[in-house]
This record gives sequence, C-alpha cells and structure tokens, in this order.
Amino acid sequence: MHTYRKTAAARTRTLAFLSLTAAALLATTTACGPGADDKAGGTAAPKPAGSTPGAASGAPSPSPSATSSPVPRPGEAEGEPVGKNNNCSDEYARVSVEWAVPPAKDDSKLLLTVVNTGPKACLLTSYPVLRIKDGHGRLVAVLENSRPRTPVVLGPGKEAYAGLLARQGGKGAGMLTTDLALAPHGQSPEEDTGEGTLLQLPSGGVHMDDKARVTYWQTTSESAASPLFTR
Repeated sequence: MHTYRKTAAARTRTLAFLSLTAAALLATTTACGPGADDKAGGTAAPKPAGSTPGAASGAPSPSPSATSSPVPRPGEAEGEPVGKNNNCSDEYARVSVEWAVPPAKDDSKLLLTVVNTGPKACLLTSYPVLRIKDGHGRLVAVLENSRPRTPVVLGPGKEAYAGLLARQGGKGAGMLTTDLALAPHGQSPEEDTGEGTLLQLPSGGVHMDDKARVTYWQTTSESAASPLFTR
C-alpha cells in the first residue's frame, strides 16, 4: 500500500519551531549564576526593572559558537537535503505541474517543475516516476529520446523541468485524472518503498490514456517540452 503526502502544487512544507524550556522560565527568577539557557547558548532572561547589579550581572556572556540546531528556512522541511545516491530528497524538492501551452490550444501537454529548497546541490539522475491514480496504478512510460547527456545537477534554489504528454488521442480516449503519484527522486519503477508525493493536476484534472509519456529531467523548460511536440 502506497502512502503519499499531498501538497497544494506539490507538498506542504513542515516548519520546525523552537520552544521555551522550563529552564528558560526559571532563569527569570534566578538571582545568581548563569541559567541553563546561558550554558546552552540561549538568550538570558531580562532582569526585573529596578534591580541592582549583583552576582548575576557578572555571568559570562553566551558563547557565539554555542548555537542550537539549524532551523529550516520558510518553505523547507526537516530531513536530509540529499537522498539516495545523491539524488534530490523529497523533503527538499518541491514539484509542481502546469500547462506547457495554454489548455485552450492543447490540454494534453504539461510541464513539471522541481525546485531545490535545500542547502546543498543534488542530482536528478533519471525521470519522474509517475503513477496514474486510476485504481490500477499504471506507470507513465518515459520518452527515451529525451535522455540528457549527463544527469541534472540542481543547486540550492534552482529549477529543473520534465515534460508530460497526458495522451496521444482525444479526450474521449482517456480518463479524467486529478493527481499523479510521484515516486522518490532516483527511484526506478521496479522499486516500491511505499513513499512518494501526490502531484495535483491543474484545472480540476487532465484526461490521460495508456499512451501517456514523460521526459527525463532537463535543465530548461524548452528542452523538457519540445519532445512532446515531436511525436
């Protein structure tokens, strides 16, 4: 059974929050000596108004090197920034789906965009492993002629792209699909870790058939979309 994390345009990021400890609260009533937060590099509690300098005023300043664990920036999540075989990890790769061209002209061609929200560069060594949520878990085949010469290296804050051809016939030949299951980056179709992400398709869904195809990850949107128009 697959378990997926659903996001709006890829996923909802988790923010880590720091909480005050009991030792921090007790520091406000401690008259002398450094409190627990001072030893851990935290901020000392303010002295009551009107107090006179005493033993507590001579407490050593917190060491600049004694810092707490890093907290992810907004839009990031906790976890390893680089996954299996140096591939981008799910926690730090935000994926969204949009139209490759205006749907009024062609509603069978889409574009996947992945953003590295982590602090380290990672690899996109293959293509998005997608399963159609049609009750059968059909895999979307890959366009082999879209394979790049070298894997995509995705630096922090950078984007990469993959093209998605939803069908090769009219709407009547396909089933309306509202979202796709995206396997972890670098995972082959034969693997089944039970993990992944739900990608929400635009405009309430797209008609897809068994001839749907996806490209390898590319460095530009043009190179990702062009194979969709050459079949």
